[in-house]
Amino acid sequence: MIFIQNNNKMASFYFSVEEYFTCFNQQKCPVFILWKTDKTVMLGNNQQVCYEVDKDYADELNIKIVRRKSGGGAIYTDRGTVLFTVIEPFIDDFIDHREKVASSIINALSKMGVDAKREGRNDILIDGKKISGLAQYTSGNYVCTHGSLLFDTDLEVLSRVLIENEEKLIPKGIRSIRSRVTNIKQYLKDDITVDEFKNNLKKFLLTDKEYIDYKLSKEDLNKIKSISEEKYNNKKWNLGS
Repeated sequence: MIFIQNNNKMASFYFSVEEYFTCFNQQKCPVFILWKTDKTVMLGNNQQVCYEVDKDYADELNIKIVRRKSGGGAIYTDRGTVLFTVIEPFIDDFIDHREKVASSIINALSKMGVDAKREGRNDILIDGKKISGLAQYTSGNYVCTHGSLLFDTDLEVLSRVLIENEEKLIPKGIRSIRSRVTNIKQYLKDDITVDEFKNNLKKFLLTDKEYIDYKLSKEDLNKIKSISEEKYNNKKWNLGS
């Protein structure tokens, strides 16, 4: 396994890293990335900004809007959120890849004393509330599975910047986005920082696995920058205009 960690806080950078290793620099072993961002709304590939984001509020708080290559719903992340990515050769069924990644996250949380469970295809919950969502995309014989973990995310900002979809919430008896989500931090016995949580996550996810810390080369970074400029840091791609 290759492990990549970087101090960049731009979602556009990490989405470009993902695409680079999924589509161009394909490795024979899995690529694992743990990352954080500044305040960002991440849109699914086919979503429209006007239906998902309070754009005025996002602009007021300098919340970036970035469209990812995978499908799924819009999410909000900030420096209290930890994101994860696994890129690997495609085996038989992309669902198997998602199940494996979700199970490894749940197992890691269990080792921290947190009882998390799966719901549906993409969500991980604690006490009936969402703390993670997963999404995927494939390229040739490779699959990228990624997701977020609400550790100490500003849930008030999350609930204001994301537009509620009543068609999804009401059938589940959910009053609002805010009532549906929670932070992992409040379920931990020890009061730890988000970076300590991220380090614990790395430790438990990589236990008993052989891995190398991969340093992005100048050639890697040049290609990643090119992808970012063309797509994830491009207004036309992100906002559809």
